[in-house]
Amino acid sequence: MSNGKKIALWIVSILLAAAFLMSGGFKLLKPDEARAGFVHYGYAPWFAILIGVSEALGAIGLLIPRLAALAAAGLSIIMVGAFFTHLTHHEASHTVVPLVLMALLVGVGYTRFKKAGDSPSAR
Repeated sequence: MSNGKKIALWIVSILLAAAFLMSGGFKLLKPDEARAGFVHYGYAPWFAILIGVSEALGAIGLLIPRLAALAAAGLSIIMVGAFFTHLTHHEASHTVVPLVLMALLVGVGYTRFKKAGDSPSAR
């Protein structure tokens, strides 16, 4: 992989990590507000904390190359859930952010997974 692509991968990974750390941090630091939002969509209140912890841990995982593909896969699953939650509640305009984040996560995950397969230790 060229240096430019490595830099781009790190920039995207850092931006994604920041986004998910902020999102997960909100759910963990303001649990009452987060739970109210999840209850509004028909989810159990504890689910907000589970998603918050998952997003925060996934954000950290995106910054660790060996874990980045797995973290991206897990966060992508959360984004699929966010997409369908907004879609089923007739909030089509809110589906754009989860789709964009998911596309970026798939790109990071694929690149990290492919790169791990190319390493000499994997042979």
